[in-house]
Amino acid sequence: MIKKRRASVLVSSLVLLGLLGGVMILQNITFNAQLKSRSQMIILTKLDQIQLQASLAYHKSNHQNRKFGHVKTTVVKNNIVIELGNKTYTRELLV
Repeated sequence: MIKKRRASVLVSSLVLLGLLGGVMILQNITFNAQLKSRSQMIILTKLDQIQLQASLAYHKSNHQNRKFGHVKTTVVKNNIVIELGNKTYTRELLV
């Protein structure tokens, strides 16, 4: 009888630990998704700011190539090509 109780406690403990481990894994996945989403929002906000600055600068001076810090922009027809780090983004010319 004692062995059955010990076995039942052991099995329930293992099941509970397994469930807690699963919850921790799901929580980690959710947290990583939130971090990725936040970093994408930061990049989009930065691109919006650069798009506005480049559009205004192009409207004032008609220069097609500009540098804003470490970001290079080029105006091609009605689009702005933004080189941010090692990625290139295309946005519409606002003005």
